[in-house]
Amino acid sequence: MEKILITGATGNVGQATLRLFLERNYPDCEVVAAVRDIERAKKIREIASANFVKFEFDEPSTYREALADVTKVVLIRPNQVADVTRYIFPFLDYARSVGAKQIVFVSIVGAEKNRIFANHRIENHLKKLEIPYTILRPSLYMQNLSTLHRADIKDHDRIYIPAGAGLVNYTDVRDVADVIVEILTQEGHQNKAYEITGPEAMDFYKITELFSKELGREIRYARPLTLQFVRQKLRDKKQLPFIVTLSLLYGAARNGKMEHISNVIQEITGRAPRNLRDFIHEHRAVWTK
Repeated sequence: MEKILITGATGNVGQATLRLFLERNYPDCEVVAAVRDIERAKKIREIASANFVKFEFDEPSTYREALADVTKVVLIRPNQVADVTRYIFPFLDYARSVGAKQIVFVSIVGAEKNRIFANHRIENHLKKLEIPYTILRPSLYMQNLSTLHRADIKDHDRIYIPAGAGLVNYTDVRDVADVIVEILTQEGHQNKAYEITGPEAMDFYKITELFSKELGREIRYARPLTLQFVRQKLRDKKQLPFIVTLSLLYGAARNGKMEHISNVIQEITGRAPRNLRDFIHEHRAVWTK
């Protein structure tokens, strides 16, 4: 029997992963959802039946109960946690000390090459721990368009992103979750890193065309300077570490570094990845006025 701890279980990737485990009901896996507020998490209908445990990276006193008898960990770094040496490394060290035998870390595309990313430091620390690991590096999430950029699209008929004319490759968090579940329940993925992308790279002019066609009104692509984007997101009360990470990712797209397409989703799950056109159609009510 494997006991799997999912951190960030109410976030995009964590919740999608937890939902898959609940839906598929693997008899040989006990899954525990690590959350800051158990009562609040229980109000999320799709995961209300999950087994929750209180956990916070910045409260080491929560580590013991969260990691009790845990054999595998899905590590998702909260956006607000930038000081990974202080808050993530001690958790990983404790997981090693209690016998965890696999860490699946949801990193970010390009983290292995960019020392500015906090995830870069986590990846390096993982490799020194002597615990089998699997690193996933997803591209931009489609769900960012229905959450982070929702108001711009719905209320202002624009996509406000500093990516220039660069190509981006969106992936659905549900596909990332599917990959995570397969990695946790199948052998052969230890000490490997996978880049996860959707099936097509396109620029934001093409993406706004998709939105315009689906929503029946013109959605334009605004190309702000990075500083303008940062200021706007600060006004929107987004957390600075998250804004910086997004700015770096959009800068990579602007410089032509996010065009690569991988076959990881197909190879690991046995099915094709979801595409952006279908995602926009499925969630069109989110942006409908």
